[in-house]
Amino acid sequence: MKVLFIGGNGNISWYCVQESLQMEHEVWILNRNATSKTRRDIQPEVHKLNGDIRNRNEITNLLKNKTFDVVADFICYNKEHAELDIELFRDKTKQFIFISSESVYKRESKNLPYQENCPQNDPFSSCSYIAGKILAEQTFLKAYQTFRFPVTIVRPGYTYDTIVPVALGGNCFTAPNRFIHGKPVLIAGDGTNLWTFTHSSDFASAFVKLLGNRITIGEAFHITSDEWLTWNEMTHILLDTLNIKYPQYIHIPFQAVLHSKLAVNQKDMLYQKMWHNIYDLSKIRQLIPDWKIKVPFKQGIKQTIDWLYEDKIRCRINTNLDELLEELTIKYKGQNYET
Repeated sequence: MKVLFIGGNGNISWYCVQESLQMEHEVWILNRNATSKTRRDIQPEVHKLNGDIRNRNEITNLLKNKTFDVVADFICYNKEHAELDIELFRDKTKQFIFISSESVYKRESKNLPYQENCPQNDPFSSCSYIAGKILAEQTFLKAYQTFRFPVTIVRPGYTYDTIVPVALGGNCFTAPNRFIHGKPVLIAGDGTNLWTFTHSSDFASAFVKLLGNRITIGEAFHITSDEWLTWNEMTHILLDTLNIKYPQYIHIPFQAVLHSKLAVNQKDMLYQKMWHNIYDLSKIRQLIPDWKIKVPFKQGIKQTIDWLYEDKIRCRINTNLDELLEELTIKYKGQNYET
């Protein structure tokens, strides 16, 4: 099959490209090649299209006389992006895969474990990222219902490869760098709620089985790990991987975190960390009975840290985030304890 990835060398998509190549698909990627230094190298077998997917005229010219069996967009974040995708690819592909997010699911205990048809958050009271994904899903599904635009919706969970999951902090190396330099580890709440951390290679091994599968059109699937860890457990594993001995911990009440400066731009995402994030995988496994998770977090995070250490430019530090984490550390340092 001829497959186009919009994005293609990101935290999730790189392994999807890799798996597609191993299945001997003809793989194309479309991106601006703007952040290659902190990402995995694009595979030499890939056909490259260099352009900005947000530039309608540029992409229309770039795609002239080109068609694909499958197009997968990993960087569609809102309704406007979805509308442009529909316009650009309506007559150019047999299947369009929209990479959404499990963050669309409404966080209520009665919805656990999350299934694809469980209630979604209200997009008009959610942060821009969550709202954008929900409205994009609605736009694609409307196009499917109206004129059979061939969309398949895929919702990754917390998926990592080139990023580092932490209880409080971003996906960059800011928080791990603080741990390495002796700063306390910050955890929201008591750290006992269960989460699912999925290595990108495990996501990809299921994702590629959706390519060209007509049964998936008009449907949504989440793809996550089936290994559940508490934030305390995953933090222990991360610290062991970083070879940090006798760390100090600060457990900060959830409400305090949600009212801190750290939450200004990510309150809804931090709110989600208050909940158990576990998933019912029966839908994807019914479609792909032989799919199994092969990379437990202990193994996957070591691969991530080893890759980051290969080139220090990959260990991105956000100075503003570092200052916000330091403010929380100073404010709650009286709660330091070993765990």
